[in-house]
Amino acid sequence: MSNYNDGQLVKALSKYKNPDVTKREVTNVLNQYRDLRPKSEPFVFNNGQQKELLNLEGTIPVSYRGNQYNIPVCIWVLDTHPYNPPMAYVKPTNTMQIKPGKYVDNNGKVDLPFIREWRHPQADLISLVQILAMTFGEDCPVFSRVTPRGGPPPYSSNSGVGAAQPPYPTSGGGMPVPGMAGSSGGNPQYPYPSSTGYPSSGYPNPPYPSSGYPSQSYGGYPQSGGGYPSQNRSYGATPQYTSQYPYNPPYSSQSGYQGSATSSNDMRPGTGTVTEAHIKASLLSAVEDKLKRRLRETFAQAEAEMDVLKKTQTDLSRGKEKLEKMIKDLENEKDECEKNTKLLSDKTSEVKEALKKLENDEPMDMDEAVVTTTPLYRQLLNSFAEEQAIEDTIYYLGEGLRKNVIDLEVFLKQIRQLSRRQFMLRALIQKCREKAGLPPLA
Repeated sequence: MSNYNDGQLVKALSKYKNPDVTKREVTNVLNQYRDLRPKSEPFVFNNGQQKELLNLEGTIPVSYRGNQYNIPVCIWVLDTHPYNPPMAYVKPTNTMQIKPGKYVDNNGKVDLPFIREWRHPQADLISLVQILAMTFGEDCPVFSRVTPRGGPPPYSSNSGVGAAQPPYPTSGGGMPVPGMAGSSGGNPQYPYPSSTGYPSSGYPNPPYPSSGYPSQSYGGYPQSGGGYPSQNRSYGATPQYTSQYPYNPPYSSQSGYQGSATSSNDMRPGTGTVTEAHIKASLLSAVEDKLKRRLRETFAQAEAEMDVLKKTQTDLSRGKEKLEKMIKDLENEKDECEKNTKLLSDKTSEVKEALKKLENDEPMDMDEAVVTTTPLYRQLLNSFAEEQAIEDTIYYLGEGLRKNVIDLEVFLKQIRQLSRRQFMLRALIQKCREKAGLPPLA
């Protein structure tokens, strides 16, 4: 995280929806890949919308055919990270050119199954960078773009190929550029390694590695050099590899040249002969690349199917738990219903027995149905009943007076008597309640 402190990173992520998670993932990437630099810049989407987003720009180390290279990339982190995948681009320098492939288009945009099937928390930024390094190690997304000055480059005793070279390595065998040796005013390039470049054995073409990788292009021979000899024109059916593929990196001086005497004779200076060993190595390389591609596709498909199966298993487990809970609740409700049914049957039997007894008994006097426990409570009950009867009588006397059923003189006489009796009853009720320990009436 050089040249970018923690405060600037927090400020750049201030408008992100999940700044803490995003900061943690970005910090992990910057700690492991020191050549990546975070920047906060505006990004314009295809619909014209512009947002201020954080991007990680720089180079990532890639091991390509036994050599270490730095591939320039730019990773844009969306403000909805980590729930939406980042956007990865290859950003070639002035000395490089994008090689479109299965996962990289002409504009340098990277489209990987890992990005298309992005799912948090299984996917994160550090995993994306690691998969980019692994994918670029199998299919390099850039190659050197060399523009010679003053016509085609001449033959060199150390290099016979001048086109379709891979990115400059950071360690191992160097990659001299024909026609630009000794010039200091060219386009900016990656620093050349301190180790040796091509082997100084005097071969016109770089030696073929023992792993069987073929030469990717013979289009770099200058026209003035003579090209292929006429006696080798019978190999016209031999498959030729265009310059869009990266050139094989040469062996460094530490590894030495491992070719046999036969290979040395087949690769005589100035002949450029294509032998059966070359054709065999080319076929082996093509088969190996195809098998690797098929294995990657199969592995990605199997991984996607496993994710779907895991999700289905999780959903089924949750459904099983819900069903078990529902069954348990239904069993509890069933037990409760059985208890209530039994209680209802018992109460129904009691009611039937009571009705049967009432049918057999003699008619009951309602006044005698209520029996008090003590004489005090009986006196209280009788006084309260009489007081309520007087209240009703006074009401109906008023109704009779209003309808001219009784005279005013009769009404006043009866009201005086009833009121006096009601007053005495209320006083008696109050005394009885005091004796019984009951609260007074409001």
